[in-house]
Amino acid sequence: MALNERIEEVPFVYYGITYKTWVKVVGDLRDNTRTPLIVLHGGPGLSHDYMMPHIDLAKDSSIPVIFYDQVGSARSSHFIPYRGIVPPHTSDETPPITIDLFVAELSNLINHLKIGAAFDIVGHSWGGVLGVEYAIRVQPPGLKHLVFVSSLASTALWGQSVMQLSNSVLSPEYRNELFQPSSMGKHREALDKLHAVYGCTCVPVPDEVKRSLDYAASEKDVCDATVPQKMFAGEFGTWSCVDRLDRVLVPTLIINGRHDLAQDFVVQPFFEGIPKVKWVKMAKSSHMAIWEERDQYMSLLAQFLGE
Repeated sequence: MALNERIEEVPFVYYGITYKTWVKVVGDLRDNTRTPLIVLHGGPGLSHDYMMPHIDLAKDSSIPVIFYDQVGSARSSHFIPYRGIVPPHTSDETPPITIDLFVAELSNLINHLKIGAAFDIVGHSWGGVLGVEYAIRVQPPGLKHLVFVSSLASTALWGQSVMQLSNSVLSPEYRNELFQPSSMGKHREALDKLHAVYGCTCVPVPDEVKRSLDYAASEKDVCDATVPQKMFAGEFGTWSCVDRLDRVLVPTLIINGRHDLAQDFVVQPFFEGIPKVKWVKMAKSSHMAIWEERDQYMSLLAQFLGE
């Protein structure tokens, strides 16, 4: 049976400026028998492409799945001229690039799609940060389930984990390029070396994964790093939700891999702080159980979202 798919650009007004959020909906949102799932990609600054395996949930479990590129990323509006995408503002009008921006965009998308009465969220890496902040700040009554995949409870814990793992596999030269890049191309080379062990161990690396990385960290001078640079240099650089996790009131599933960039101590606060929580560790995965153990991962999600 062919799946219904639709792509649209959703207007998003922020600080008086109208941006556009690129969205793909797979499945029928009018079918009230299954709760739609919103997929939040990582980064900040990547794209939805590497999250596309979640289309399996639409095919096999009839769950409508919503993919989108967060503002400043990929096909959505940018803050600088990018691949023919002209920003909807002058540089003097650019709003603060903070977590509030992405929470507001997610709220706008939910309102536009008219799914506020019932929806689930899965967030990978930074996408989990966005998901937990949305749940805490908005307290949406229609949110039914949260899933955090290889995510983080604080950037300090994430930084500690990445530093440990990079010390185990990267030379001093590549470690310097990872944390203090001299160019985007060299940074990407260091990132790829780290990811080969702890990021995505699939051989070859799926094209969708490479495509997502290209949007924010490309060997060529064609990426827009505005969002990751602004976020890590600003609010996200010292971010933590550890002391606010008791405000996550919906059933939550935590997933990480045995060889994950998000080591156990990075996700442990989720398990300790969220009242209704489960934690599953994927034995054969790094940071991309979505690809590395795809069938088991999708089965796990379908079961949890059906509870």
